[in-house]
Amino acid sequence: MSATAAAVFWDVVEESFDDAIFLWEMRDVALFTPERTPAEVEAGIEDRLRGALDGVTVGGAEVVARLLAPALASDQLPALAVAAHALLMGATAAGLGHFCAAFRTARGHALEALRRGLELAPAGELWVTLADELGDAGELVRAAFLEARAFRGLPFGAAEAELLSPAMHPAVQRAAARLLAHAPPAARAGWLVRALALTDPGAEQAAIQTGLIAGDRAAWVRCRERAAVSGPGRGQALLAVAMLGVEREQQPVSVALGDARWEREAIWALGFAGRRADADACVELLAQDRHPRLAAEAFCAITGLDLRESDLAVAPPLESLDETPEPDDVVDPVRSLPLADVAGVIRWWNRQRPRFRGGQRYLGGRPTTVGALVDALWHGPMRRRQALALELAVRTGGRVQLETGAFLAEQRRRLSAVDTERSE
Repeated sequence: MSATAAAVFWDVVEESFDDAIFLWEMRDVALFTPERTPAEVEAGIEDRLRGALDGVTVGGAEVVARLLAPALASDQLPALAVAAHALLMGATAAGLGHFCAAFRTARGHALEALRRGLELAPAGELWVTLADELGDAGELVRAAFLEARAFRGLPFGAAEAELLSPAMHPAVQRAAARLLAHAPPAARAGWLVRALALTDPGAEQAAIQTGLIAGDRAAWVRCRERAAVSGPGRGQALLAVAMLGVEREQQPVSVALGDARWEREAIWALGFAGRRADADACVELLAQDRHPRLAAEAFCAITGLDLRESDLAVAPPLESLDETPEPDDVVDPVRSLPLADVAGVIRWWNRQRPRFRGGQRYLGGRPTTVGALVDALWHGPMRRRQALALELAVRTGGRVQLETGAFLAEQRRRLSAVDTERSE
């Protein structure tokens, strides 16, 4: 037996691998829960996950051959993601080879799981090697690699600009349009014109978001157009208009509230619009028992009211759900939102409403500033962070582009370095 093999405590490694799979899956759910804050998820899940991952990667080549490489054939998606991440972080040539072979041939959910394992690997020489190894891969694999590069904020250059072509696979177009947010500002404007000309709905949505981050006027006009009509991308556009538009530009949100097909998306957007009139609209929704969980969530997001701490949350009746879940639903964050004591909320709002100025945007009861965004991103519920991160990226002109799916220790470091005074 080799010295390396003798040094591997297999019971410890295998237990660490099982723990990492369990915690990875817990983390995936926690990223979108309304019930936990980032600090709670970091302390309760991520610290343990990173310890488990360390326990898997310490064994070197023996662990790669005996445990991680075989795990790439698993039909358990968290196991795929953990194996991929461990192979990459183990920094062995064999591990990298096994990852690239699996990544090249994966499809569908398996490819997504491998991409998630890759996304959490920090930027460095590894990504240069992977670009060389995967340069001739198929279109779906290239798209997944581009998505991972965008997640890591890696540079966009002239070679990637060629992917903003109608001739490319739509998945490649979408990924390239997202990666474009990390292009040098001087070159980005010309490439944005090309991206906004793409007709695939997903590519157009990615291009609009990139354009908003870049402060591009054409992207903002396109966003407002999409918010005003039914069709792909309307939900995302309603959210952006609510967060970024002046009050008169938010009419599409009010219109969508009257359309049963878009009411949920409009209520979600209301919570980010943040004005006194939006809180009034939420109270009216509560009074009419229209999507009461979502309406209460939006109201609390604007005003800072905590239903549970204020003893204004009520236990739901046994059949009280906002909607009947689909058979394939596994986790629906909306179903864990509290129901409000409507009469109590109305009394609270009648007392508090005078301190909210008309026309001012509020976030958690505070005027919306970059500082308030940073605070909400760390102390607010996980479920709302992706939208807040987009607003932070726009408000800082793309200087702070936070991936809310990244490890929270990394996010915390980035948020602590935000110069809120210069950004506001």
